[in-house]
Amino acid sequence: MSAPGSSARTLLHGYAPKGSRFDECVDAAGHLRPAWAQFFSHLHGNPHVALAAANEAGHRAIVEQDVNMNVYRGERAGAQLWPLDVLPLLIGADEWADLTRGLKQRAHLFNELLRDLYGEQRFLKGGLMPAALAMQNPHFLRPVSGLSRRTPVFLHTLAVDIARSHDGRWWVIEDRLDAPSGLGYSLQNRIITRQALADVFHHAPVRRLYNFFHDYRESLESLAPCSDDPRIVLLSPGSANETYFEQAYLANYLGYTLVEGEDLTTRGRKVFLRTVGGLQQVDVVLRRLDSEYCDPLELDAASLLGVPGLLHAAHSGHVALANAPGCRALETPALLGFLEPLCRQVLGEDLFMPHAATWWCGQEGPRDYVLDNLASLVVKPTFRTAGSAAPRYGAWMGKAARHALADEIRANPSAWCAQERVFHSTTPGWHEGALRPMPFITRLYVAWHDGDYIVMPGGLTRCNPRGEDMIVSLQQGSVSKDTWILHEGLPDDPPILLSSRPAETLRHPAATPSRTANNFFWLGRYLERAGALARRLEKLEALLHDEIALLDPEVPHDTLALLFRMQDLPPAGAEADLDQLAALVRKAADDPSRSSSLTATVANLVRLLETLKVRLPHEAWQMIRHLRQRRKAGDTVACAWLRQHLTALEGLTLESMPHDTGWHFLQLGRRLERAQQLLGLLQALLPAEAGGKPPTEFRLQTLLHLADALFTYRHAYHGAVDTGAVIDWLVISADNPRSLRFQADEINRHLATLPLDLAPRAVAALRHQSVRVLGGIHLNDAARLATHPAEAAQLLRDQQRHLAALNDELSHIYFSHAEGR
Repeated sequence: MSAPGSSARTLLHGYAPKGSRFDECVDAAGHLRPAWAQFFSHLHGNPHVALAAANEAGHRAIVEQDVNMNVYRGERAGAQLWPLDVLPLLIGADEWADLTRGLKQRAHLFNELLRDLYGEQRFLKGGLMPAALAMQNPHFLRPVSGLSRRTPVFLHTLAVDIARSHDGRWWVIEDRLDAPSGLGYSLQNRIITRQALADVFHHAPVRRLYNFFHDYRESLESLAPCSDDPRIVLLSPGSANETYFEQAYLANYLGYTLVEGEDLTTRGRKVFLRTVGGLQQVDVVLRRLDSEYCDPLELDAASLLGVPGLLHAAHSGHVALANAPGCRALETPALLGFLEPLCRQVLGEDLFMPHAATWWCGQEGPRDYVLDNLASLVVKPTFRTAGSAAPRYGAWMGKAARHALADEIRANPSAWCAQERVFHSTTPGWHEGALRPMPFITRLYVAWHDGDYIVMPGGLTRCNPRGEDMIVSLQQGSVSKDTWILHEGLPDDPPILLSSRPAETLRHPAATPSRTANNFFWLGRYLERAGALARRLEKLEALLHDEIALLDPEVPHDTLALLFRMQDLPPAGAEADLDQLAALVRKAADDPSRSSSLTATVANLVRLLETLKVRLPHEAWQMIRHLRQRRKAGDTVACAWLRQHLTALEGLTLESMPHDTGWHFLQLGRRLERAQQLLGLLQALLPAEAGGKPPTEFRLQTLLHLADALFTYRHAYHGAVDTGAVIDWLVISADNPRSLRFQADEINRHLATLPLDLAPRAVAALRHQSVRVLGGIHLNDAARLATHPAEAAQLLRDQQRHLAALNDELSHIYFSHAEGR
C-alpha cells in the first residue's frame, strides 16, 4: 500500500477522532490505515477537490433520480431526499471472513429458535429462554404456530446492525428479523457511489453485489410450493411507508410485482393477484409489511394493509412467505442476555459475534444489578411497540430522573432490560466541506440460499454527521453510506443475468395488477383535468379585461360559470360582479379541502405519480420532485409553470414509456377526461336553443382558445372563424388531436388492446359502448349542427352519457373484480 502523500495529509488536517475510540481511517498514532491510504491514492489531483466533486455528483444523482425517504415527525416530516455521503465504509477481507462466519451462525440460530418457538417450544420448556419473553411479547403471534412444519426456512432474510467498539472488535447492536429494510437503499447507494467515485471504484478491490442478488432471487423462487414459473410479489405497506422508495426500487430490480394488501385476495386457501386479466395465483410473498398487519382475519383486525386469509393459505402450504410472520417475537433486546447458552444448546458451538452485555429485569439478579448501576447503563423497553419509551441513557439523566426510572422498573420489571453502553467507532465522512469522523452503525444482510445462508458483500451504513453516537437514525438527521468489502485481488465471478423467467411471462398484457391499471387510468385523468383547469385559470385574466369582451360580455360570465362547475362551486347570482366571481374561482382553486380544486387535483396527481414512480421514465422523477415541492409550499396555482410541467410529463409518457397494458390505461384515462372536458366547454359556450343569436367571433375564438385548439384551427382554416368550421374542428375532425372525434378514435384503439379473458361478454359490451360514442360523432354534419343548436346540444348530452357509461363499465370490468359478469 502506498503511504499518504502531502495532499492526503492536507485533506486530513483537522481530522480528529474522539478520545480512545477506534477510527476506521487513522490509527491511534494518527497514521493512515492501509485501506484508506490506497483509497486516497486513487483520487486524482487535489483530493479535497476530488471529494467535493464526488459529493456534489452524488447529491446531483439523488436529486435527478428523486431517491427519497418518508420522514414521520418534526419539521422535516414528509418526503425528503435520501441522505448519502459518498465516502464509503471500508472493510478488509480478513475481517469480512470473520463477520461472514458470525452472521451465518446467527441466521441459523434465529431460524432454529423461531421454528421451535412456533413449533414444539422445547427451549421454553427446558428453561433456556424465559417463557415471559415470548408469551408476554405482543409480537408473539399464536395463529402462526405450526407454520414451521411447512418449511425449514422460517427466517429467509436477516439484517444485523453492527458497530465497532474501542478495541476494534465488531459487536452486534441489534437484529432485525421481521421485515428488514434497506436492501434496495444499499443497492442504490452502491450505484450512485460507484458513479461518483468511478476511478476509485474501478481500481479498488471491491466485492460486487450482483451475484448476491442473483442468489437472493433464486432462493425466493426455490420457496415456491409447486411451480416451474413461480409468481413472486413484494408486499408493501404502501407509499406512505418510510422506505417505500426502496421497496419499489428492489421490486423493480428483481423483476417482482410490487403489491399492497388490496391487490391480493384468497380463494380456496390460495393467494391470488388481482390483474386486468383476472385472478393469478401467487406462489411467494416477499414481505415488507410488519407481521401483525399481514392478515386482518387472523392477526390485527384493524389492519387495512393486509390480506384476509393469508395465514390460512400459508398453513395450507399453497404460498410461501418470506419472512414467515411472527419473527419479530425474537427482536427484543432482552433476548441477547440468553443467546450464548441458546447457541451452545441449539448449534453445539459458542456464539461467534459478541454483543453488548444485556440484563433482563424480569429476573431478580439482573434486575438488582441494573438498579445498582443505572448511571452507566442504557435502559430500554423489553418489547418495542408503537409509542413505547425511547432508550434512556443513565449517564445523561439527573438523579431524580434515575429514581423515577428505578420506580418504573420495580413496578413492572419484565417490561425493562438494560445494556452496557457501546461507544461507536468513527469513519470519515464529508461534512461542511471537510472530512469529519462520524460515529456509525452498519447493517449487514443475510439470506437463505441452497440449504445455507449467504451474506451480501456490502451493507447500509448510517452515520451521525454531528459526531453524536447516541442517535444514529436516518429519521433524525443521520446520513447513509455505501459499504465496500475489499478482497485480496481475486476477481469476482462474472455477473449473472438476474431474471430467468421467459420474456413473454413478464410482458403478458393480462399480468398488470388491477390497482396499477386503475392508478394509471386515474393518472391520465388527473393529468388532463389539472391541465384543463390550469389552462382556463391562466386565460381568465386576459379574458376578463380584453376590450373585445365588451362586445360580448356574456362570454366571460359563461366561462366563469364553467370554472364554478369544474370546482363544484354553487352557482353565483346574476348580480355578482365579474371580478368578484373571478376572485372566488381563484380562491377555490387554491383550497386543498375542496376535492375539485386545482390544488387538490395536483395533490392527487402527485400521489399517483409517487405510487407509479418506478414505472415512469427517470426524466419524470425530477418533475415529480418539483411538483411535490411546489405543492408542499402551497404554490400549485402557478398555472403557466404547472402547464409546462404537465405538458412535459405528457410528452414523456407518450415517448419514453413502454406501450404496455398500464400505458394503454393511462391513455384511456387521458382520452376520456379530455373528451369530457371538451364536452363541458362546448356546452358552456355554444348556444343550446334554436332561434337564439349566433355565437360571436369572440365567443368562438374563446372556445378554441380554452380548448387549446386556436393555433391548429387557424392553420387549418386560414383564420376564418364561423360556427360550422369551429364545430367541425372541435367535434368531427379526425385531424385535430383535441377534437371529440380524435378522442373517440383513440379510446377505441386502446380498448382493442385490453385483455378479453376476464369477462369476454362484458368486454364486448364495453367495446360496443365505445363504438356508439364514435358512431354518434360520425353520423353528424357540422353545418347542420351549426344551424340546429338544439340537435348539437342533444349530441353533446348523449356523448356525455355514453362516456360516463363507458367509464363505469371499464372500472367495473378491470378494476373492481365484481362478481357475476
